[in-house]
Amino acid sequence: MLARFSSSALIALAVAVSGAVQAQSFLEGWEPGPATPGVGPIPATWTSVNDSPGGPGTNPNWQVVNSGGVFAPFSGATYAFANYNSSTGANDISNYLISPLVTFNNGDTITFYTRTVDFPAFPDRLELVYNTTGSTLPADFTNVLLTVNPTLTTAGYPTTWTQFSATITGLAGATAGRFAFHYNPTTGGPSGTNSDYIGIDEVNYLATGSTLATNTSLGFGCGGSAMGDGTFYELFDGATSINDLANTSYTLNWTGTGYAVIPGASALVPPVGAAIASGDDMIHALALPFAFPCPQGNITQAWLCSNGFLSFVTTANADYTESVAELLTGGTRLAFMWDDLNLTTTGFNAELDGSGVYQITFTNVPQYGGTDQNNVQVSLWPNGNIELKYGSMALLDCLVGLSTGVAATDPGNTDLTTALPIVITTGQYVPALALTGVTRPVTGTSWNLNTENIPDIGGLHINLELLGLADPNIPDLFFLGAPGCGLRGTFDFIGGPAVTGSSTQGRSLAIPASASLIGAEVFATSMAFATPGTNALGLITSNTIKGTVGDV
Repeated sequence: MLARFSSSALIALAVAVSGAVQAQSFLEGWEPGPATPGVGPIPATWTSVNDSPGGPGTNPNWQVVNSGGVFAPFSGATYAFANYNSSTGANDISNYLISPLVTFNNGDTITFYTRTVDFPAFPDRLELVYNTTGSTLPADFTNVLLTVNPTLTTAGYPTTWTQFSATITGLAGATAGRFAFHYNPTTGGPSGTNSDYIGIDEVNYLATGSTLATNTSLGFGCGGSAMGDGTFYELFDGATSINDLANTSYTLNWTGTGYAVIPGASALVPPVGAAIASGDDMIHALALPFAFPCPQGNITQAWLCSNGFLSFVTTANADYTESVAELLTGGTRLAFMWDDLNLTTTGFNAELDGSGVYQITFTNVPQYGGTDQNNVQVSLWPNGNIELKYGSMALLDCLVGLSTGVAATDPGNTDLTTALPIVITTGQYVPALALTGVTRPVTGTSWNLNTENIPDIGGLHINLELLGLADPNIPDLFFLGAPGCGLRGTFDFIGGPAVTGSSTQGRSLAIPASASLIGAEVFATSMAFATPGTNALGLITSNTIKGTVGDV
């Protein structure tokens, strides 16, 4: 269901600066990709030309993927990619992803995001080039705007999504042409010493005088409850208690709204592939091989900390000091052996086994500065179940447990040896309300937003949409009885309430085709009625999407 805001909500938007519409500007996010999740061709407006000297390989064209691929996209569900199979043997690669025809002017900008694999052993290289002929012939792309990793080093290409930008200069006037992404590692191919896999996402061609419409997420959605918030843990704080963890196993059975935690798990699966290298105090973004059901919804990426925890929300915090307080507030997190660990000599394994289970294994991992050896395997099942399997343990201390991590209350220490089974019930477990921008606020179009994780109250899901013109930056509404819930947008206009049978609700705001709106900022926030006991207010809030109006 898609609801619409009242047209009166647009009155206060007519306060922004004017600007000229440039129809040729565009933003390419490669959405939606193939109808069935997987690999498909690039959009018909783009052209892929393989000019590799040794001839095209088994993956000759630039393609798009919307199933996660080797890593998750920067935004949306889809990105474009090329890899070492662009060529054959150990030959040079020359593979072009060519834009639609545009009219270049001095000052036009091209921005894009790109990355390679997490742990590159075979360096990649990419050029952004353009021509002033308008053709799709590789020989015409003689103007190089920038080069990513020109010297082909393993550390030279970013391993996380990174934005690059270049500006068109030196033209005598308006000139028809095309730009292209030129994947060109030398000595590449399946037998070469260079080339692996690169992705490109969010390509923005912005003509001089145009303004890009953007969505920016502010703050965090809240959920949780006063009944435990889907949290359990045991803090092992000495040499005696850690022996309880050795050679044990636990299963967290996903119920759709929480977990039933029981003793025992399937047998440990010995790692097959080579260990993945890790430094000290590092976060590794893991692309999951399937959509994994969890409190955050169906996720395709998780973040592994070398200090023994797995986060289901993006994080850069590799804290080596295990902390109950941080477990309760740091986002949905599984602490499987949280301590100051040292993976610099052992690394870790993360791989899909023959039965379709994703196995994360720490083998003989010592505490930082020690020689002790500790062993644990985390198994992620496609149905959302999680298994923790421990071998020999010699740590003096660590933290084990799971929390939704959104203003969660402390349920107290659980003795995993005697207290199981335990059940984290629906009443304790309210996923965080989440707001996403489906489209951007471009003049003359509709700005579409989705609210997800609207709580179920007797079979109904009830939410409001708030529109504001400012950010009050209130991080915690505890004084209203909603601890952990924030407010990053004023509510000058209210849409709803919307009452549906679905936990997802769409809203739409028409943006007039008026240059006077360009640059205006609109703050959208969702608010939902929650189950009794969630908090005293009975309402939870989402993150806020700040929409900046543009003409492209």
